[in-house]
Amino acid sequence: MGSTGEGHRQRGSVTAELAVVLPAVTALLAILLLAVSVGLLQLRLEEGARAGARAAARGDSSEQVMAIVHRVAGSSVTVSVGTAADFATVTVEGRVGGALSGLVPWTQLAQASAKVEQYRARGPAAATPPRGKAADADG
Repeated sequence: MGSTGEGHRQRGSVTAELAVVLPAVTALLAILLLAVSVGLLQLRLEEGARAGARAAARGDSSEQVMAIVHRVAGSSVTVSVGTAADFATVTVEGRVGGALSGLVPWTQLAQASAKVEQYRARGPAAATPPRGKAADADG
């Protein structure tokens, strides 16, 4: 009879231990998912800033640059575009969304710069490479 009561008490203690540990495991999982969200947002912001800087360096308008950044990084980000000293700079800011976003009170930021491309008009003479002596000898 004693062994039956002992097994019953052990089952009850396992249930109590699970009731104590389960909320802690759930909280840990939620924090890990929040950390993954923060990391993914930072990657999206960096990709958006790079794509925007490339577009600005090509000479795209600010509206086109912002459209590219929003397509890559998401529509909830803030974009600023600037040009200084032959470099186009794009800054993208965003916040983590979701149920636990209040635990991340800061705004994440990414910035990228690219050298502005200078296009020169080329005439017909510039389109054909100069001929060397070897080319003249062949033909």
